[in-house]
Amino acid sequence: MLEINEKIPLPPPRVKIWRYMFIVLAWVFFAFIIVQVSLAGLGLFVNGEHWEMHRTLAQYFALLPVGMLVLSFLGKLPVHLRWICLGLYLMIVAQFLTVIYSSNLGILSALHPVIALFLFWGSLFTAKHAHNLGGKKA
Repeated sequence: MLEINEKIPLPPPRVKIWRYMFIVLAWVFFAFIIVQVSLAGLGLFVNGEHWEMHRTLAQYFALLPVGMLVLSFLGKLPVHLRWICLGLYLMIVAQFLTVIYSSNLGILSALHPVIALFLFWGSLFTAKHAHNLGGKKA
C-alpha cells in the first residue's frame, strides 16, 4: 500500500517516448480509417475515380498496426492494447483477402464493409486508451 506522501514513479524517458510514438501512430491510423471510408463513399456515390485512391492508400497504411504492436512492447503498454494491435493487423489482412478473392467468396465478400466498422471501432478504442496511458506508470 502506498503512503499518502509517496509518489508513483513515472516510466523512464525512453519508455515515454515510445508511448508517445504509439499514441501518434494510433491517431494517424484512426484518421486513415476515416479517410478510407470517406474515399469509399466518394467512389460509390460521387465519382468512381476515387476507388483507385481508396485501393492505393490502403497499401501505404497496412503495416501501421505492426509498428504499433512493436511500440506497445517498447512502451510497456498493457497487454490488451497489444492484442488489439494484432487484431487490427489481422483485420487489414482480412480486408485485402475479401478484395483479392471477392469473386470466389461470393456473399462473404460483403464482410469488407463490416470489417471496416470493426477497424474504426478498434482504432478509436486503441487511440483513446493509449492517449490516457501517455505518461503513466509502466
